[in-house]
Amino acid sequence: MINNKSTYNFLTFDIEEWFHANFLGVNLEDYSELSTDLEKNVDRLIAVCAEINVYSTCFILGSVAENKPQIVKKLYMAGHEIASHGYNHKLVYTMTGDEFRKDLQKSCTIIENITGEKVLGYRAPSWSVKKENLPWFYTILEEAGLKYSSSVYPAHTFLYGIPCFTRKVHYPVINGKKINVLEMPVPVVSLLGKYLGFSGGFYLRFLPVWFINRTIRNFNYKSEPVFIYLHPREIDVKQPKLKLPVFEDFIHYWGINSCEKKLRKILISLSGKIVRIRDSLNKTL
Repeated sequence: MINNKSTYNFLTFDIEEWFHANFLGVNLEDYSELSTDLEKNVDRLIAVCAEINVYSTCFILGSVAENKPQIVKKLYMAGHEIASHGYNHKLVYTMTGDEFRKDLQKSCTIIENITGEKVLGYRAPSWSVKKENLPWFYTILEEAGLKYSSSVYPAHTFLYGIPCFTRKVHYPVINGKKINVLEMPVPVVSLLGKYLGFSGGFYLRFLPVWFINRTIRNFNYKSEPVFIYLHPREIDVKQPKLKLPVFEDFIHYWGINSCEKKLRKILISLSGKIVRIRDSLNKTL
């Protein structure tokens, strides 16, 4: 159990379709007309949360909200926070600042029209903020009235990451100016001389529960919050499969059979220590 009463943790879901992946060679438009089980998978996640009495923060694609507003309504009515994941899973580093501003505004407008509540948070698809985006990324979030971001992987992978980025929750300073947008970078831990994630996605599916729980305890002991992150597809053993090279296929699909069971165990170990991100903004993290 997590015993540090001063530190909260977060459960987050990236609400997107099974084919929303940004591997080279994957053209999202090839799959956009196919049927999906997204709503059923979201229903399962809502049920898990209700069973354990936790509330999540959901980063929802604007295109999903636009095409399936009932999913947003279900999550919102069940008490989960609705935040933005951009409009159509376009990587931030492929956009100019102006393109990103329009993408962000489009997604937020769609979501806010459904919930009637101001969107406060944003998560970049595939942690796709690079160092060269930093001069405008947080400024645009601040101008849009957002209060927090969860968009940076503070280490290097073959797909994403900013190795020199601050690893703790912080307010970024850009060109000498503090930006009033709280960044919650992906929690990483040093393993075999490299910093790696542990609390979501492939890492959660690959690593044993005891290791994940112990690492969360270590973070919380130092008064550092941790967020769990998953996609609805990661509990769906019957989903269609993308045609991927062996390594990418391993990353994308390993451990899906046991993912929901692992999620339950982790959430039970965090009983009483999970809040929605918007509810933590006025708390001491």
